Amino acid sequence: MSRRTRPLAAPTVRIPRQRGGQPVIVVLSPEEGPTLTARAVAASGRWLWKHRRSWAPTGLAVLLLIVTGLVHLIEPRTAWFLAPIVLAPAGVWAWITRRRPATSRTATAWRALLAAAVTGAVGWVPLAVWFSPAAPAVTVSWALLTLAAQVAWLITRRLTTTATKETS
Repeated sequence: MSRRTRPLAAPTVRIPRQRGGQPVIVVLSPEEGPTLTARAVAASGRWLWKHRRSWAPTGLAVLLLIVTGLVHLIEPRTAWFLAPIVLAPAGVWAWITRRRPATSRTATAWRALLAAAVTGAVGWVPLAVWFSPAAPAVTVSWALLTLAAQVAWLITRRLTTTATKETS
């Protein structure tokens, strides 16, 4: 036979009267507040939500890691269909170069660097689908590409914010 226990009432502590005042009553609640872990998770969540635009590349990279892992589990041969997409950034770069030639060597260098970075990022997808995103070399390349994209994103956001403030 299970015995049901009643919840305990909150204990009250009486403090002796102070000079000329009313008695002070302190009520202690038996319920505990959130744990330190819960408070840390809540604070991290609030911080991430506040700065969510700054972390867009990392969020996209994590999503891509999960999706490639699922595709690898379902059908790794999909990598053969995704492999030709690796050539797309180089084709877009060549098309833009012919259509609108750069006015300076710096612009040409930035365009080529951007095309190489995007080609590396797009080339990661078929490799992750074929070999598994958990493979050590694929995971290290994912981390390096994510770090490079995040740093470039933050620098670009800072430069464009500074440029728009200066023109105003």
